[in-house]
Amino acid sequence: MLNGMSRLVLFLAANPNPITLTVTDETRDDLAPRLTQIVRNGHTQPIAGPDGREYVVNFSNVVVAHFE
Repeated sequence: MLNGMSRLVLFLAANPNPITLTVTDETRDDLAPRLTQIVRNGHTQPIAGPDGREYVVNFSNVVVAHFE
């Protein structure tokens, strides 16, 4: 794992291959306490990437999500 970086791993309902997004530890610390509720409620959530990009994830399609 990169220093100051974490990985958000997403498993989608229609795809057996996980999607991995690299995020800052700051983003992880912000999302981690709410991740269960975000997935459970199927929210659409912007995720800040470490390079300044912003990803928008539709969590209604996510079956499992966790941080590495």
